[in-house]
Amino acid sequence: MSHPLSGAEDLPSWQLRLLERIQNSSYEHYRTLFHGYPQYSTAASGPSIQLENWRTNLRALEAERGEIELHAHGLDIPQRMIDYATDTGARGARWGDTPETALLPMSPPGASTTRLHLLDQIADDVWRLEHSALVRAEYLHRVHTGGLADNEPGERQLHDNMAALWRHAAGTAALIDLDPGEAHQLWGRGRDSWQQLAELTAASYTDGELQQRFAEMSWKGVEAEASRAFDNLATSTSTDLGPPTPWEFADRAEQALAAASFADEQGPRPGHGIGTAVEATGTGLGGAWEIDPDLQPHPPDRGPGPGLDQGVW
Repeated sequence: MSHPLSGAEDLPSWQLRLLERIQNSSYEHYRTLFHGYPQYSTAASGPSIQLENWRTNLRALEAERGEIELHAHGLDIPQRMIDYATDTGARGARWGDTPETALLPMSPPGASTTRLHLLDQIADDVWRLEHSALVRAEYLHRVHTGGLADNEPGERQLHDNMAALWRHAAGTAALIDLDPGEAHQLWGRGRDSWQQLAELTAASYTDGELQQRFAEMSWKGVEAEASRAFDNLATSTSTDLGPPTPWEFADRAEQALAAASFADEQGPRPGHGIGTAVEATGTGLGGAWEIDPDLQPHPPDRGPGPGLDQGVW
């Protein structure tokens, strides 16, 4: 019987480092659970504050690992590899503590640690752009169908956040002189893969889950952090191998959700069918998202009309 990590050596190094992050996050949860239990002290500000802090830390670590695992699933990294990383960390072993992980090539020969770090940042930016585009499209659809309330300020901020993430990804790609093979691995997702990602994420979210995701992705701190990181690069977004524009991410997300809604032989599930909703409300993407996010910080003003506000992008 083959080892769960069999074939992992063929993964791009940045995907291997995702598995490393999963295992190490799982290990931190193990360490906190078994070795971080607080000692009761009467000096604490309340009888349960230490216990509540411990619980909060455990929940935060679980959430962190869950987000990394979702990214790995979105890349179609085999489930057995994700499970191995999670389970091994939960048994108290960090990545590299076992012979199987210690022998894996975590970086190409001669690669600089700085370049690897920046490559990981691009991968993270692209994932956030893909996920944000899907959440945005599904959110607007459910606003149209009455499942969720319209949130114009949030929609505008999500637009700005995606523009800032794109600038950082494009600037980093220019800085490290990304090669065509790396570019394809990072954002060469095909139609089927987009549909699978839509079904894994936004299409499967309950209204409550979608509301939380939308709120997280439309947090102004996302724009501030990405813009600061871009400024620190001291580079430009000019590159022949930059990521798809936010407009293109949004377009692919809407197409993926439309395909996902009709993939079931029983027809679209209640409250779904993003393609029809977008067409009906006039919020398609044609000409509404600026290709260069540096040129226009906000989407055009919305026009009057029922249903979804017009001209979001």
